[in-house]
Amino acid sequence: MADIKYLLKFGKREHLESLVSGNIYCSNAITFWGIEDKLKIKGQGDILEAGTRMFAQKMIMQHPDTKEVIAKCGKANGLVRIEPAEKMPVFCMFAVYEDDCKVDITGASIINLSDDKKQTIREHFPNADAVAVIPNPEEFIEDVKRSIGTEIKAEKVNYFHIDKGYETTDGEIAMKYLMQDASPEKVDGGIRYTFYADYAFRVLFCKDVFFEQEQEYRIVLPNETIEAGKSYPVRLSKDYEIIDLHTFFDN
Repeated sequence: MADIKYLLKFGKREHLESLVSGNIYCSNAITFWGIEDKLKIKGQGDILEAGTRMFAQKMIMQHPDTKEVIAKCGKANGLVRIEPAEKMPVFCMFAVYEDDCKVDITGASIINLSDDKKQTIREHFPNADAVAVIPNPEEFIEDVKRSIGTEIKAEKVNYFHIDKGYETTDGEIAMKYLMQDASPEKVDGGIRYTFYADYAFRVLFCKDVFFEQEQEYRIVLPNETIEAGKSYPVRLSKDYEIIDLHTFFDN
């Protein structure tokens, strides 16, 4: 993650104070579905979380063990959710890259988000009033790894044209990203891709381009399940600053 200069966490100050005190608050995909579906806040919420859209010219459903054909249909367009990933704990941050920085008069690199990205943050996180700034991303992630007590996956989110379907080149790339852990097989004149449950966490690092200006970096706990939001204690080796959102954007 050498290309990531800072990590930011936008939210309400009271929640960020808990974070800098050493509490990582994770949500699950079901929570994100509700934020978009019930609260109508797309951006903070996402009905495609832990899922994707499947577009097909022809679809056959088979029993995974007996291979018995359960159903057949022609063109299909459906929302597919990856059940093993639905309750995995997820912690989301904003990744700041070189292009998001400028050099000040002392020669130091400082955060300088574009107006478009600031507007995206305001729209997607309307309740946020502050930001926690993490200037040492690798050390922060190592603190989490040492403290959490279970395996973590920490990666930047990949953005694809998921809502446009897999008939697009970008959609095909998304499919290959999700199914990278099993080699494709030639079957009956076509190619079969397989997505194993052991790698279900990958769907949590795959989102539609609608969200790309959120520049997400995520921590996922693939061996944990949570029914609702849960805090995990972390021993942080550094202190972190919380800044009022308006002050941060204005300066």
